[in-house]
Amino acid sequence: MENHPLNPSLPGVRLIQGWVRDEIPLSIELPNGLRLEGRLLWQDPEFLALERPDSPQPVLINRRAVLLIRPLG
Repeated sequence: MENHPLNPSLPGVRLIQGWVRDEIPLSIELPNGLRLEGRLLWQDPEFLALERPDSPQPVLINRRAVLLIRPLG
């Protein structure tokens, strides 16, 4: 698996980082139709860490598995 660095000059990376910084609640949709809601704690080139209200531990979501990220707030 080739690992590319997170490129902060890309608009999508900057937008997601803004959501992390502002603690915006998000809905993340996966290919199987599962929709996860919470707020992102961090992002790296491979994963997004989603803090869910019903879980004490964050959920790691592979970036390649994400179909849609939508702000809720």
